[in-house]
Amino acid sequence: MVITVHRWFANKSCPGDWLYARLGDLAAKVTAALGGSQQEPATGKTVWYRVRKTWADSKSQLGAYKVLANAKAKVDANPAYAVFDENGKAIYGTATTASFAPYLVSVTIDNLNIRKGPGTNYGTVGKFTGKGCFTIVEEASGQGASKWGLLKSYADGRDGWISLDFAARI
Repeated sequence: MVITVHRWFANKSCPGDWLYARLGDLAAKVTAALGGSQQEPATGKTVWYRVRKTWADSKSQLGAYKVLANAKAKVDANPAYAVFDENGKAIYGTATTASFAPYLVSVTIDNLNIRKGPGTNYGTVGKFTGKGCFTIVEEASGQGASKWGLLKSYADGRDGWISLDFAARI
């Protein structure tokens, strides 16, 4: 609650020294009686809450909010999304209940296409020749495989997917 006093704007001593010394306590009691909450003093650092499908999926971001309540309202209107703090931790929405943990896979074939999206209906970005280990940061369903995995090195552009039918989880 914000209380302003006359002495801040005019050459007066209103409301008097006794009450002036107790304004903080008065504001807290009035706020509690009205059912509100105390606002924390500003720390000088702006915190942004991001609304995305997953933290790694920056292109799915619907917005960034300074007020957590506004970010939560956006998620309530878009149930497939979640609110993430500035460290990437899901704090509200679907991602808080079903968080995906990246994992390693070993490619089991010699030539594996890396595709622009999760499915054979997407073009190829390149081809992996040889066998090796990769980190999968997201899974998706798509044409041509039982499941597709997004490679960590392509996570920012979200354009490096492999068929998990040809990879074994390590």
